[in-house]
Amino acid sequence: MIVGMYTSASGMLAQAARHDTIANNLANVSTPGFKADAVMMSEHPKQFLHRLSDNLFNFKGFVADPAPAIGSRGQGTMIDSILPNFKQGTIINTENKFDVALMGSGWFTISTLRGRRFTRAGNFSLDSMGRLVTRSGDPVLSSTGAEIVVGAKRLDINKAGDIYLDGDEAGKLAVVIPSDSGMLVKEGESLYSPAAGARFGQADCEVVQGSIEGSNVNAMLGMAEMLEALRAYEANQRAIQAQDETLNRLISEVGRFG
Repeated sequence: MIVGMYTSASGMLAQAARHDTIANNLANVSTPGFKADAVMMSEHPKQFLHRLSDNLFNFKGFVADPAPAIGSRGQGTMIDSILPNFKQGTIINTENKFDVALMGSGWFTISTLRGRRFTRAGNFSLDSMGRLVTRSGDPVLSSTGAEIVVGAKRLDINKAGDIYLDGDEAGKLAVVIPSDSGMLVKEGESLYSPAAGARFGQADCEVVQGSIEGSNVNAMLGMAEMLEALRAYEANQRAIQAQDETLNRLISEVGRFG
């Protein structure tokens, strides 16, 4: 019975984590370049049960148990991982020349104090030094690894990511793609860090100036999943309450006849 309570408790913990993840997704439904997270669950390893204190047979030095195994017992669920969904978000036209969106698989390269990071959020602006930066003030990099300094010049970016300042070619956006999307680790603020051993190549995607990529969160689906997680949590909670009441009755009533 105690085992059943632990099993139900594991379900509550898993559904609570799922609920929090969905809530975070919904909170970022309007965040440019945001990628929704999904909770991956699995069953705890099963426990094999064996009988104790059986009458063992000893035959010519060999000990045998006629019925050693009872079977297996599940031990509830657990969180395997929380993985981002890299599905394309909706392209939103802003007519802001500093906004840039990506159509297809690719990532902008950003320079931060922690090293290079990657993002799909192209709602850029200019800082006091005239550099193209993210909303957090981190410089956007060109394919040579240099910062993109626009200053007072007119910025134009074509579909291939080529940069033009007042009509003169001034480099190319560093739009890269990892060899494995699982090598990107979400940090927050729409930034991703490379995992150890991650390798990147030039991405083949379309660059759209004057637009941003919206969040790929489906608000209606997210609300339905949140309700589902809440109901599953409550079902496990009721299971614990039922087991607790049964255990209390066992101790308070059946125990009197012991």
